[in-house]
Amino acid sequence: MRGFILAILMMGVIRFVLTVSGTPDSTVKFFSMTAVVTAGLVYFSATTRTHKERFFAAYLLVFPYMIVEVAALSYTWISGQRTIFQADEYNFGYSIGPHTLGHFIGGLTWEPLGVFLLMEILWSLLWLIRRL
Repeated sequence: MRGFILAILMMGVIRFVLTVSGTPDSTVKFFSMTAVVTAGLVYFSATTRTHKERFFAAYLLVFPYMIVEVAALSYTWISGQRTIFQADEYNFGYSIGPHTLGHFIGGLTWEPLGVFLLMEILWSLLWLIRRL
């Protein structure tokens, strides 16, 4: 888990540094925290034994993502400097305030629950395959 947490944080920092340094969003978008979270989701779906372990893993995968998102959006909000974190394709039409607050609240509630649900679905499929 530590490796995934560190990888998510590092990817977020790389993404932030690239966007602040003026790298085009068309390049920055390939440095994806979501891809790392997804890899963790797949890994922990296959390696955890209990629903409780998957639930805990889901929160631990989303928490560093939320920290980076809220920090980067706060930077954008305070500095007024545009970053990829507030790009139209990611903000769902929300201004910076609601978007930042949404990531904070979502990162503690529905986002990890969504990851947990996906982990449970994948675990169930793997369980069925193993039973065949």
